[in-house]
Amino acid sequence: MKRQLHPSLLLALVPIAVTVVTVFVAGWRWQDLAIGMSGKVAHWFLRAAPLPALLFGPLAGLVTVWALPMHRRRPIAMSTLLCFLGVVGLYGMREYDRLAPFVESGTVTWDQALSYLDGFAVAGAIVGFLIVAVAARISVVVPDPVKRAKRAAFGDADWLPMTAAARLFPPDGEIVIGERYRVDREIVHELPFDPTNRSTWGQGGRAPLLTYKQDFDSTHMLFFAGSGGFKTTSNVIPTALRYSGPLICLDPSTEVAPMVREHRRRALGREVMVLDPTNPIAGFNVLDGIEESRQKEEDIVGIAHMLLSESVRFESSTGAYFQNQAHNLLTGLLAHVMLSPEYAGRRTLRSLRQIVSEPEPSVLAMLRDIQEHSESTFIRETLGVFTNMTEQTFSGVYSTASKDTQWLSLESYAALVSGNAFKSCDIVSGKKDVFLNIPASILRSYPGIGRVIIGSLINAMVQADGGFARRALFMLDEVDLLGYMRVLEEARDRGRKYGITLMLMYQSVGQLEQHFGKAGATSWIDGCAFASYSAIKALETARNVSAQCGEMTVEVQG
Repeated sequence: MKRQLHPSLLLALVPIAVTVVTVFVAGWRWQDLAIGMSGKVAHWFLRAAPLPALLFGPLAGLVTVWALPMHRRRPIAMSTLLCFLGVVGLYGMREYDRLAPFVESGTVTWDQALSYLDGFAVAGAIVGFLIVAVAARISVVVPDPVKRAKRAAFGDADWLPMTAAARLFPPDGEIVIGERYRVDREIVHELPFDPTNRSTWGQGGRAPLLTYKQDFDSTHMLFFAGSGGFKTTSNVIPTALRYSGPLICLDPSTEVAPMVREHRRRALGREVMVLDPTNPIAGFNVLDGIEESRQKEEDIVGIAHMLLSESVRFESSTGAYFQNQAHNLLTGLLAHVMLSPEYAGRRTLRSLRQIVSEPEPSVLAMLRDIQEHSESTFIRETLGVFTNMTEQTFSGVYSTASKDTQWLSLESYAALVSGNAFKSCDIVSGKKDVFLNIPASILRSYPGIGRVIIGSLINAMVQADGGFARRALFMLDEVDLLGYMRVLEEARDRGRKYGITLMLMYQSVGQLEQHFGKAGATSWIDGCAFASYSAIKALETARNVSAQCGEMTVEVQG
C-alpha cells in the first residue's frame, strides 16, 4: 500500500512559489516597476532589487512554519533553506561575474574588490539567513515547558542525561529495556502515539537501544505497562531475539515463540522447547529434580504449594485452615508418590491426580494403610492427622485439594508436566530454552500449570548451587495470571547466587499488590535492579512514580 502524503506537506511549496515569483519579478520586471518614479527614488528602488528575492521566500517559510504544529514544520523549513541557498548562490555568481574581470586585469585585488559588493545583496543575505535560522530552530528544537530556577529551594531533580543512561544501559546488552531518547524532546511529543502511523513515532525504531547486561544489583526487573502498552512488542520479543542464554518465557498470548523460535535455533544455537497443550509432545517431568535432590521433603513441600491456589492472605481463618490442611494432604500424598517403592517408574503428577480423584472413602482407607505401613516418618506424620478427621472436615479439605489439581485430569495439560522430552536440569547446562504457550484463559482457571513448570525450573537452578553455564532469564509476561508464588519471592531474594534472573511483566502495581500485599509490592520494587513504568492509568501509581522522581524548582513570572 502506498503511503499518502499529508496535506500539510503541500505547504512546502509555499516558500518555493514565493521565491520563484520574487526572483522573476526582481530579475525581469523590477525596472518596469520603477517607471514613473522620481530619479532618486528610482535609483534606490532599483538598488534594492535583491531584497525581495532574498527575503520574501524566507519570510513566507517562517510564517508557514509558525502556523503549523511542530511535527509538520520540518519539510517547510527544509524547502525554505534550499530556496534561500539557491537565491544566495544566484546573487553570488552575479557578483563574481561583475567583479572578476577587474581582478583578472589587475585593476584591484580580491580583498579590494569585496568592498564593491552589492550592499543590498549582502544585507539581504544576512537578514535572510537569520530568518531561515529562526524557522529551522522552531522546527526542530523543543522548548522547555518551564524555566528551571537557578536556586534549588524546593529541589533540583532532573532526568538522567542520555549519555549517562548509555553508560548505565549500553546498547550491546541482551535484555532490551527501551530506546535511548527522550520522547518529551521530540517534535511529535504532543501527538498521541499511533503504531500504524510512522509520523507519530519520532525516533522510535531508529534510536539506539537501552539494554541491561545483568552487571549490577540483583539482576531482577519489573515492568508495569497497561493493556496496549506494547510491553510484548518493545521488551519481550526484542529480548527473546537477543538473549543468548537459557530463556524461560511465559507467553499467555502464544505469539512470541512462533516469532522467535527459528531465530534462536539458527542464529543463537539454542534448543527451543515449546510447551503447548495443543501439541503436547515436549513435556517434561516437573518432579524429576526431586529424585536427585538432597532435600527431597523440602522440595515436595514446595511443589505442593505451587499446586494450590496460594495467597498471601485469606479472607477468614476457616479458609486459611482448609487451605493449610489441603496443602498438608497434597504434601503427604506427593511424598508417598515420590518416596514409596511401589511408585517407581510412575513418579509424576499424573499418579498424584489418580489418588485425589478417587472417592473419599477409598482415599481415607489408603491414608490409614499408608499411615500404618509406610517406612517414611515424614509421610506417616504428615498424613496421620487425616485418619481420624471428621468426615465433614475431611470432605472440605479433600475438595480443595481435588479442585486445585483438576487440570491434571486433562490429558493435554498433564502431558506437559509428566513427559520425558527433556529434564529440568537441562537449563543449567545452558543449552535449552522453554516457552510456555499456555493461553491466558487456561492460566486464569488453572494457574497451577504455570506455577509448577516455572517453579520446577527455578528449583533446578537452585539445586545446581552456582554450577550454571549461563544465567537463566525467566521472562514472565502477564505474570499476574500465576497468582501468589512463594518460589518467586525466594528467587528474588537469593536468585542472583543461583544464576536466576527474573523479568516480570505486570499491567499495574495493583496486580502486584493484589497477590503480595502492599508491603510485599514494596519489597519487590526494592529487590529489583530497576522498575519500568509505561502507559500508566492509575492515579495512585502516577503519584508514586512522581514522588520517586522528585521535585524541581521553577521560575514563574506574574
